[in-house]
Amino acid sequence: MEQPKKTNVSAEKSKRSPADYRLQRKKQRNGPSGGMFSGMINTFSYILLILGVSLIISAFAIVVGNDVFALVKTDKTVTLTVAEDSGTGKIAGELREYGIIKYSWAFRLFAGLKKVNTIPAGEYALDAGMDYGQLISAMTGATAYRDTVTLTIPEGYTLKQIGELMEKSKVCKQEDFLDTANNYDFAHFMLKDVPMEENRLEGYLFPDTYQFYVGDNAVNVINKMLNNFVKKYTKSMRELTEKQGLTIAEVVNVASLVEKEAKLPDERTTISGVIYNRLNHSDKYPYLDIDASLYYVLGYSEKLTAEDLKMDSPYNTYTAKGLPPTAICNPGLACIMAAIQPEEHSYYYYVADPKDGSHLFSKTLEEHNRAVAKVNGQ
Repeated sequence: MEQPKKTNVSAEKSKRSPADYRLQRKKQRNGPSGGMFSGMINTFSYILLILGVSLIISAFAIVVGNDVFALVKTDKTVTLTVAEDSGTGKIAGELREYGIIKYSWAFRLFAGLKKVNTIPAGEYALDAGMDYGQLISAMTGATAYRDTVTLTIPEGYTLKQIGELMEKSKVCKQEDFLDTANNYDFAHFMLKDVPMEENRLEGYLFPDTYQFYVGDNAVNVINKMLNNFVKKYTKSMRELTEKQGLTIAEVVNVASLVEKEAKLPDERTTISGVIYNRLNHSDKYPYLDIDASLYYVLGYSEKLTAEDLKMDSPYNTYTAKGLPPTAICNPGLACIMAAIQPEEHSYYYYVADPKDGSHLFSKTLEEHNRAVAKVNGQ
């Protein structure tokens, strides 16, 4: 019977190469203690990831929360006109566009939680300082009833005259009205390039019949009139203005001069043509010589004196070249259209007939002097 072979352990060990020993030592180093260290790194990375995500979520919640609860909001008030049964989605978009809220999706979500799906038709005075709950309450009839007054702003009224009418009708104080008109930064497109200076809104408060709240905020009042200007100055009018190589500011300025100078409707485009003829040939006719712009500064209707004509004012078109710095009144739609589409002719002068307010138009100074003598009875 064959005897079992004895294993020579020493011999086996002696057969191992140096590489085998290095591999064994490496396995020992990466044994239980190495795995624990690796696991600790993975856990720490996971914790960092969770903390990072939490910080992002927290920051997002704070930013959105500031808007929802009006914790950090700008001072801005608008009058929002809501059509019949408008959905909260549409209202949210308009509120965002006006700068009252920042996140329309959050407003829609908030309104849904309040079970509010539509907003009743009407006009609402809304403030950016209101939180989402207050905005919804203001638009769903939760606010108290306020007395209203219906006012008609005549064509050709100035800012000062409109302010006087507002105070007389108890809508707002004239002082607040004028201060707001001169200093509040309204965001309407036609005011984008209008400098923040006195009388800057002259010409943009559209003459019309309005309904205002008694004791209203001057910002709301003016905003409503500016919104009406935007509505009345249609897209086709804007395109025609651009086609004529004009700006809206130039059109409004010329329209205000036409409003004050033209007593007869059929003379509006003719007078507008005279103004543009002079502006387009300023080398020969540097001054518009329009009485109405000087009356805007003097504030009375008596006949101008020789001293008045020398007055040092940018509104004195006898001494200051070109158009006055702003419009001199708030023109109606007919005069605005006359400023966009003036009559094409060769007249550079006109003089009013005191009998009926009509004008005699002239091409040359000699013709004009004869026309002046005629209306003066000479």
